[in-house]
Amino acid sequence: MARHYHPRKFFRNVPNKLLRRFFHQEGVLGELAWDDIGEAKVDPIYDAWLTLDQETRDRLERSFREIDGLADEVGVKAILDEADWHGEDLAETFANMKGHHERAFWTFLKRDQFWPGAVLFSHVDGISPSYWRRRKNLPEAQTTPAEDRHITALEAALSHFFHKREGRGQNCKVEPYRRGELDYYFAYPEDYAQSGIEWIRGEFKRLPHHPAFEVIFVHNAAERTLDIYLDGDRKIVPDLQVIFASAILEEQIDANPGKDERVYDLQSLLSRGFPFRFGPESGIRSVTVKRLRLKITGTNRKITLEDNPSHNPNAVHDLLADIGKAIPSHLFFVTQAGIRVVFHPEPGSKRTSTKTFNVGWPNSCSLRTDGRDGIIRKMLADSGIEPKALSNNDAG
Repeated sequence: MARHYHPRKFFRNVPNKLLRRFFHQEGVLGELAWDDIGEAKVDPIYDAWLTLDQETRDRLERSFREIDGLADEVGVKAILDEADWHGEDLAETFANMKGHHERAFWTFLKRDQFWPGAVLFSHVDGISPSYWRRRKNLPEAQTTPAEDRHITALEAALSHFFHKREGRGQNCKVEPYRRGELDYYFAYPEDYAQSGIEWIRGEFKRLPHHPAFEVIFVHNAAERTLDIYLDGDRKIVPDLQVIFASAILEEQIDANPGKDERVYDLQSLLSRGFPFRFGPESGIRSVTVKRLRLKITGTNRKITLEDNPSHNPNAVHDLLADIGKAIPSHLFFVTQAGIRVVFHPEPGSKRTSTKTFNVGWPNSCSLRTDGRDGIIRKMLADSGIEPKALSNNDAG
């Protein structure tokens, strides 16, 4: 759930020195006796804020809302990723700061070149996996990241597609970013004309405007996959895949690929103490099985085993052992597993973060492909669980 923004609460969470620097850069509140204001004593700051004219407050508040939106673990991770791409490691710098609001505001003021990418990545990390559609086995990329001519071609192709099919998209802007091994393409075609009701300098007006809608492409050249986010009619996703391949990869692909015949190897999770494989660079502290959904071979009977692994990592397997007294374990076929991953605390924090996700037979997974989800996917591959070619011996 999104955090509720309020300027008074925002001022309380940000160190005064950063607020002072921000307002100084904006040329306002210079008369405020900053040296006499204690930390978290925001009433003088808030009262002075209310004296600013509405237009100035609206302009500055857009920045405050962006900063507030990145002042959490997801936002700070996005900042660290973008800084890493620019060749700077901010982990130690952030470790000496007291909170996520300070880290986000400091980045906004002192590393503004990281800001646009971090805002976009934080937005992507907040999108539910159910909104994404994946395409595997793309042609190999000849150049990565894409060149300017590829971006121009994608803009033109998307504009033509949406304008011809839906009567919108007359203009389109594509912004490319790179995060680790993934290439992101944020596309903004022009939407239908709309009108909004607004207060402008005390006058009530109805103003026409031309908003943009959003399409996000995430390309993994190494794994030859493409993930697409579209908040709308997802029936057009195959067409968007064809457009991407033509513009960015300069290859033609079929809009209706064959069915993915790979499957997860979930049977190995029946073993107590299955060795999940991950290195210290992953940031993962522990991985445990939280739930197993089983089918009894040769029947239509199903069993779901679930327990909290926080205090007993083998809790689910203890349940499995009890069930195994009545039903031979070799008759169990795992159709879904719920897995819990605990990460070490972020720099400057003592709190661990947890990710719980599902993998299902034959090849469904609730993880995205980037950020910590990408790290978990690599852990699954290193552990031998990632999808492999379907054999004639696999059964369900």
